[in-house]
Amino acid sequence: MTKTTWAPAVRCDLTAGPQAFTHAVEKFRAWAAQQPRPSLAALTTGWHTITPEIAQNLLICNRHNRKLRYTDVLRYATDMATGRWKKTGEPVILTDAGDLEDAGHRCMACLFSGCSFETFVVAGVPHDDDLFSYIDNGVSRTGDDTLHCAGLNGLSGNIQSVIKNYAIRYDEGQLYWHGRPSISPIANHHILDYAQAHPSLAVVAHQMTDIHPGAIRRLDDKVAATFVGWKISEAYGTSVLEDFMQLLTQSDLPAGHPVLALQQRLDLHEAAKEAAPKSAKAKFKLNGVKTVVLTMRAFLFWHEGRMNVRKLDPSMDDPFPRIEKPQDTDLATAAE
Repeated sequence: MTKTTWAPAVRCDLTAGPQAFTHAVEKFRAWAAQQPRPSLAALTTGWHTITPEIAQNLLICNRHNRKLRYTDVLRYATDMATGRWKKTGEPVILTDAGDLEDAGHRCMACLFSGCSFETFVVAGVPHDDDLFSYIDNGVSRTGDDTLHCAGLNGLSGNIQSVIKNYAIRYDEGQLYWHGRPSISPIANHHILDYAQAHPSLAVVAHQMTDIHPGAIRRLDDKVAATFVGWKISEAYGTSVLEDFMQLLTQSDLPAGHPVLALQQRLDLHEAAKEAAPKSAKAKFKLNGVKTVVLTMRAFLFWHEGRMNVRKLDPSMDDPFPRIEKPQDTDLATAAE
């Protein structure tokens, strides 16, 4: 007898975006509603490997089809595919009536990614029509909470924002002047891993807050200022960082100085904050990424000795600026 090769009832490329995901979920649920209920007897209480085939069977038994969040499914699928999935002990819950009462996001991530995951299963939970309403009612843990619990308190909120908003995206080459978003999710454990791998970030975060509050106020963005300050310190040291941060609040810079160009652009930003939303001035308001770009460009021009800078806004063809250690830049140039 020829063994039938299993294939998922519905496929979905999770990188195609939320609309494709929503369509695939709707298609799967319409299909699942017509299927006989599979037996889940093999899933006893204990640790199990959930394969895509098992995940599909579990989803057929999911009576309470709450709306699935694309970002959570994508995050779980990414962790499963990259080997970052952790056995946290958060269980898959099965009732004595054979219903799946929790783990819909995890099972859909498994099914659509084609990647198995290990999890603890709690089977035989007494059936209750309203059981789902009592699950996951705790307070969600934020990236700030994660760093605080790991001992990175004090400025944990600022540090987690630097990592989540800029540092990881910067390393991946996923920051853009025009704000094109990255679909790759950043989970709390990614933030913790990054903070532990880059302890100097916490040091510079404290330096920026304690020594350069004026520069932070001038940039009007503590998180962006901390990120740029960290990149400068990592590449050129604290003395160069101090020199540049002092320039940000200096009022007598000569015409053509790149930091003067930055100051003038920041003045336009301040005016835009007070302007009507649809006024001509409003277009000059900066978001965090644009503040990072302009500040990095001003630093790089200043460090290169360019004193004829009139405008800092990049053109469409300009790459995202990078502040790297000189030896790294030299090696990259030699390899080209």
